[in-house]
Amino acid sequence: MSQNSYTLLPIDEEVEVSPGLFVERRSFMAVFGGMALTVVSNLNARAAIEESVDKKLSFEQFLSEANPLAQRLVGDISASGQDRYLRTVAALTAKLRGMPMPARWNNTGQGLKEEDYKIGVHPGGNPFTVLHWRLEPGAICRPHVHEYGNVVTVGLEGVVRVNNYISTGSFDYKNNGTFQVQKTVDQILSPGSVNLVSLDMVHSFQAGPDGARGLDITTRLKPKPEHSTPYLSIAKTALDENTSIYDASWAFSS
Repeated sequence: MSQNSYTLLPIDEEVEVSPGLFVERRSFMAVFGGMALTVVSNLNARAAIEESVDKKLSFEQFLSEANPLAQRLVGDISASGQDRYLRTVAALTAKLRGMPMPARWNNTGQGLKEEDYKIGVHPGGNPFTVLHWRLEPGAICRPHVHEYGNVVTVGLEGVVRVNNYISTGSFDYKNNGTFQVQKTVDQILSPGSVNLVSLDMVHSFQAGPDGARGLDITTRLKPKPEHSTPYLSIAKTALDENTSIYDASWAFSS
């Protein structure tokens, strides 16, 4: 046999992987098998991610997932720490489905009329409290400061216009005159959407023509002050439309 002679493998041991290119069946199967395992692994990972994203939670499931996460994150009350805490809770809250009604509805005093705005409580949250609110058609929850806790608000039914404000300086509750606040959010809250309120932020609600329901996941971060709820009276017209700065004054609850 000449130096350039060679012997072909039996055809049943070769596989043509592209025109004119043959590899040993054993090698081909090893490569193909590895590729198949990688594809299957990637598909399983993708399915797990999609399942997590699409997963719906009952209230009990929400508590079982949210409580340990909230307990781990609640200690950091810096601006960035609160943002992380609120967004983590919000991501789970937005998956809630089939939320039960509270055992009873209570008057809040936060509406312009007593019957406009009612709240119920769902036990089981730790370190947060789950408040279930109901607004009559067109009803308003007055602008108020969350001076000792933060809030994740989630829509359940109907639509609500939510406005958030911050102080342009620092809130002085002894100030009997006029000061300025800045509107940072003007949002239509629909079922499943969320609104976040950190310490010392202000928010207000106005329900649409069909009324609305939603949840406030509230977390106390500081001791409750002795004075009553600090509502704000906010001018209807901005001092500066470009920066959304408004005059405001205190209107404490009685």
